[in-house]
Amino acid sequence: MFLKKNFIQFIIYISFLLFFFIIIVKSENIVEIKNPIFTTKSINGNPYEIKANRGFQNKSHLDLFIVEAKLKTNHDAWIYLNADRGSFDQSSGEIKLEKNIIVYTDTDEKIFADLAKINTNEKIITLINNVKYSDHNIQITADKSIIKNEITKIIYSGNVKSKIV
Repeated sequence: MFLKKNFIQFIIYISFLLFFFIIIVKSENIVEIKNPIFTTKSINGNPYEIKANRGFQNKSHLDLFIVEAKLKTNHDAWIYLNADRGSFDQSSGEIKLEKNIIVYTDTDEKIFADLAKINTNEKIITLINNVKYSDHNIQITADKSIIKNEITKIIYSGNVKSKIV
């Protein structure tokens, strides 16, 4: 009985050691960053910037919270994006945004969505779920939207409805 009790205690002790070792090894690869700002250029040379209140970096991947991003077009206009959460892959330049997404321009065009995927090299923004566009003249709702050609071409799909205001 005494031997069995010691063996069980030994197994529990080893389990705790392994658990804490795994946590330490994993946490050494992840770096917390306060107020990160990443300014870089896409393959074609257009600048873009990503800011957040905080982030966690693991190699070239970043998880971001309270995100603000902006992409410069070939016509020197800016496309702005805000979200509660996001991720940024530094090696591919891809940005994913989640929760309370707003895409807007200096001309008061606004698009809202639940999820956004941004390919900074191709300048394609894909918006998914509860997509809502509005400007001074029109409102459009859809399940999905793809923004191409620096916001000059917006394609809506899935349950599309429009209203002239």
